[in-house]
Formats: sequence, structure tokens, C-alpha cells
Amino acid sequence: MNKTLKLKILLQDVSIHKVQFDKEWFFDLKDMQDYLNEDLSEVESVHLPFKIDDEIIETKCATLEDIERIRKIKDA
Repeated sequence: MNKTLKLKILLQDVSIHKVQFDKEWFFDLKDMQDYLNEDLSEVESVHLPFKIDDEIIETKCATLEDIERIRKIKDA
């Protein structure tokens, strides 16, 4: 069964890297894959910079809506 994703919980989870860009939250896809234990390779993503341990890293990320859309398609 799929985990239900709640924005408030994801924003509080320190194991998931996230960044707010243009008033929308984007989540690191690798972190979300680990969190959900699901393949998210089909999710439409963008590359955004994250500051991790004082280092700027560009990584694939997606909005919660983009992640949920692919999860619903997979469940259908």
C-alpha cells in the first residue's frame, strides 16, 4: 500500500531535502524514492540547487503534485 503524502509532514521531515521556488515546494526525488520505497523515475522533474553540508548540489526534484500524479497512474 502506498504511503499517503502530506505536505506538512514532508516539510517537517529532515531526511527529505526540499526547496521553495516561486512559492512552490520541490522535493529531492532520490530522498522521496527512499522515503516511499518506490521508483519515481517517471516523475517529471527539474534540476534545482540544494545546499547540503555547506555544498551546493544540483539535483532532480519535483513538486508533490507531480509525484502524486505518477503514483496514481501506477496504481490504476
